[in-house]
Amino acid sequence: MPKYNNDSEFFKDWTTAKLKDAAKGLHQAIYEIECYGIRDIRMLDGILSELRERGVEPKTSLEF
Repeated sequence: MPKYNNDSEFFKDWTTAKLKDAAKGLHQAIYEIECYGIRDIRMLDGILSELRERGVEPKTSLEF
């Protein structure tokens, strides 16, 4: 049985690459496009938590 399953409903089962892609997309929807719901915020929080558990720390940048 493979360690990761990108079709799973659980973040812990996703590959790190899929988690990163999902986090980028949700971050863009929330903070750039500003078109989101509470579910999107919760998903982003869960994905970032899983990435931190794997030792991946997100970086943000301030642009003018």
